[in-house]
This record gives sequence, structure tokens and C-alpha cells, in this order.
Amino acid sequence: MDSVREGGKGDQKGRPPRTAARRPTGRSRLREAVVSLDAEDIALARLQAHLRRTETIHAAAPSAAAAPRRTTVCLSAALLARLRDRAKRDGVTASEVVEEALQRFLRSR
Repeated sequence: MDSVREGGKGDQKGRPPRTAARRPTGRSRLREAVVSLDAEDIALARLQAHLRRTETIHAAAPSAAAAPRRTTVCLSAALLARLRDRAKRDGVTASEVVEEALQRFLRSR
């Protein structure tokens, strides 16, 4: 045992001497930087993507000179329900669905 102490190799139980803590390599640092995403993070990312798409669509809208005017349209209950379902599915307002449908209809004439 004394020879182990004098030589400076190992401790009393014959284990090798402790070395300085190893620093992580570049690859391990990347692994530490990766953070797992939970449902809240994913939902937030989807919401942000939706907002960017919506802002892009509205930014391309016509200028204030061609601002939309209000009008009243009478629809049957069944057609109104279909209109609202389509608007909800597309994530737009009923007015936008009607406007697009009218534009397509009038272009075809």
C-alpha cells in the first residue's frame, strides 16, 4: 500500500488516480442544445405559422381605395349553414367565402 501512495498512482484501494473532468465535445454540446417539444410548444408553433399566413394574405389585399362595401344577402338556412361550415373549415370569414365565390362566378360569365 505504501508503494502505491509514494508512486502517486492510485489511492489506498488501488483505483487509478482521478483526472480532471472531461469537457464535452462539440457533438455532445449539440445534444445538450436540443430541447424536447411538448404539446404547448407545438400548438404555439402552429398558431404562429397560421398568423404568418393570415398576415401575408391580408397584406396582399387591395388598397383602401377598393375598400369593401357592406350589403345584405338573403340565404336559406341550409345554405347559410354550409357557408359557415366552409368558412370555419378554411379559417376565414363568411364574407371572404362569399366574395371569392362571387368573383369565380362572375369571371366565368
